[in-house]
Amino acid sequence: MSVRNVLRWLEEAARLAPDSIAFDAPGRVMTWGQVWQAAQETGSLLAEKTQAQQPVLILMDKSPDCLCAMLGAVCAGCFYTPLDSSMPRARVQMIADTLRPAVILFEERNEELARGIAGEARLCRYDAIPHRVDAVLLRERRAAHMDTDLLYVLFTSGSTGVPKGVSITHRSVIDLVEWACDALRLPEGARFGSQAPFYFDNSVLDIYCVMRMRGSLHLIPRMDFLFPARLVQRLARERIDTVFWVPSALTALAGADVLVPGCLPALRRVFFCGEVMPCATLNRWRFALPDADYVNMYGPTEITDVCTWYRVDRAFADMDSLPIGFPCANTRVMLIDGEICVSGTCLSPGYYNAPEKTAAAFVPNPLRPQIPELMYRTGDLGAYNDRGELMFLGRRDSQIKHSGYRIELGEIECALSAAEGVALACCYYDGARIVAAYTGDADERTVKKHLREALPKYMLPELLLHRETLPRTGSGKVDRLTLRQEVEHEHPLP
Repeated sequence: MSVRNVLRWLEEAARLAPDSIAFDAPGRVMTWGQVWQAAQETGSLLAEKTQAQQPVLILMDKSPDCLCAMLGAVCAGCFYTPLDSSMPRARVQMIADTLRPAVILFEERNEELARGIAGEARLCRYDAIPHRVDAVLLRERRAAHMDTDLLYVLFTSGSTGVPKGVSITHRSVIDLVEWACDALRLPEGARFGSQAPFYFDNSVLDIYCVMRMRGSLHLIPRMDFLFPARLVQRLARERIDTVFWVPSALTALAGADVLVPGCLPALRRVFFCGEVMPCATLNRWRFALPDADYVNMYGPTEITDVCTWYRVDRAFADMDSLPIGFPCANTRVMLIDGEICVSGTCLSPGYYNAPEKTAAAFVPNPLRPQIPELMYRTGDLGAYNDRGELMFLGRRDSQIKHSGYRIELGEIECALSAAEGVALACCYYDGARIVAAYTGDADERTVKKHLREALPKYMLPELLLHRETLPRTGSGKVDRLTLRQEVEHEHPLP
């Protein structure tokens, strides 16, 4: 029987492995049986307060309880939007104004924020939900469900400063997870180490692949990512066998002295997505874990996390670029005027409550004018190498013209990342100069020498900065906007 609702996997996990650990974090462990019970209790209350397919805004810290709240919204036939309460209040308000949630589900410490942004939404404190299940009401909601119903809306940054809510259906996530569990060779009982916040789309593969394979998801405390030795100890102690992280997180760990052969005997699968993975970072990981399976994935939030993948099957030099590979199942990837465009069931139906933005990004496929097929314009540039693998060439807006030369900033970043002693690197253009910043124990003189040997003179940064840390976004990526603001304050243009 085909899967039409992600709850099918949760039901099966609760039936077949009720006492197996599902989600755990320091101080909180939940089994699949407990998760299913909590989701039904939450869903029962939400179903009384909502109509089907209404939005539920969740203001809770990353925790097993937050996952139960998200799944409770799904049990009620609704869709969820998790938010980080530490986001700027103005951003949270803009998201609430766009979403217009029927219910805001919050934990006690976020009550003031919830009341401040509520508008017409009903408020519900998660720890006050009664322990009862309205099986009749939940069955009614489930019976009316279609796989094209929304599962979640995640908000990404908008070019105008207003966040865009990317809507994703059950069918898109089902396609992703069925493909991933097979292609990524996930075993039953796989144990993932979670890095991504729940408001970031990389968390989707973690959550639902674990559910599909009746595995477990360990929520790694955010602070551990600031202390490499502590992070490695946790991964080893918790017997993590699979990670799906942004490359910045992998790079920070690779740049420390703690990633050595034999340090993570349980880790068998290292997956990454969300940024360009420097081959220098990949090589450090492969040296420490030579038998692990490494997979590079690519895709924006609008296509349900990933649309292409490449299993590392050969050696790469530190200065090489890693392919993003081949389309995932049931996904069509096209190059139109050099831009990566995507169609298939992975596509979002659009930006929530933003028809004009939707129409600009989701456009008719010019290669199939005979039928109304939409595709998503990613804004990313690509090309095929001589092996037929798709290569990511950077953003359209990261190709600059400087001193008469057309330059790809990603190439400079790649060269900087490959320098010995560089842990994390970032490069941007401020309209007059190429600015590069890095962390690690490499001194500037050594790095400059490396760049002179690796790059033509016209590509060398005018400003090279050695910093203790680089600012990060909530998802763990390098926060380029904040870095640029800091640098412009410290080193203003003459």
